[in-house]
Amino acid sequence: MRILVTIPHFHNARGTGVYGSTGPDTTRRSAALARCITGLHQAIGPKQAFLYCLHEQIPGKGNGRLMKVNSCSASLLDVAVCTVGDSHLLAQLAPIASLFHHQPVQAEPMKIGFACQQILQAHLGKYDLYCYLEDDLLISDPQFLQKLLWFNSQFGDETTLLPHRYEISPTEPLHKLYIDGPVRPDFTAKWQDVSDRTVVESEVLGSPLTFERWANPHSGCFFLNARQMEKWSSSPTFQDGDCSFAGPLESAASLGIMKTFRIYKPSMSHAGFFEIQHLHNRYLGEALKTS
Repeated sequence: MRILVTIPHFHNARGTGVYGSTGPDTTRRSAALARCITGLHQAIGPKQAFLYCLHEQIPGKGNGRLMKVNSCSASLLDVAVCTVGDSHLLAQLAPIASLFHHQPVQAEPMKIGFACQQILQAHLGKYDLYCYLEDDLLISDPQFLQKLLWFNSQFGDETTLLPHRYEISPTEPLHKLYIDGPVRPDFTAKWQDVSDRTVVESEVLGSPLTFERWANPHSGCFFLNARQMEKWSSSPTFQDGDCSFAGPLESAASLGIMKTFRIYKPSMSHAGFFEIQHLHNRYLGEALKTS
């Protein structure tokens, strides 16, 4: 597969607010972005994994031989990190600069995500999968894309699957917390009808699996195949400037696809089937104190 990932990135160390992009901790922010990018390559990239064959000698090179593994889930991967002006931390990512493209854009800082959408549209026809990922999210499941493609094959291109975001902390009584809990149905009722095909079901590895429509569809990311990206980008709602879902950051990630597709997430009894880590613990141990 050919995959294009766009990542909006902004940092203002002198800012204030609830978002990690406007906080003073530059070390944590740059580390999260580095993990976001390297995680993509390690989980789904073309060089994601090798096996060290310790006892196989190679003449002139000593013991050991490398064998590529996980080839069934490896993909050609292009990562574009989109920034505005000098308000970014890419200088601190010099050791992994070969793993991404720096894409300066013209946009308000809170609306970089909409510029990412334009980049995805500009590359229609060149990729099999078009992705958007906030800069503090980590994919660690090498079957992440296979699960996504399987879902589309089961339920059609009018649907899209989003992962549950979670935070972890080994020092908290709750070691893992899923953070995008339910909201009032009327919160998103003007954009989606969650009573329409509320639940879909299938079977994976011999076990039943259910997926539900959520009144809170936000995951900070989306993943569309080429047909879906073509459909969305040709719709009148694409790039309509609507920021009315919570705010511009949330709207860039979720509102456009909410207007265009039926969004599902795994039911909470199977939440771990499709999940993504939120590297900035905004809730576990911070907003939510569990000790």
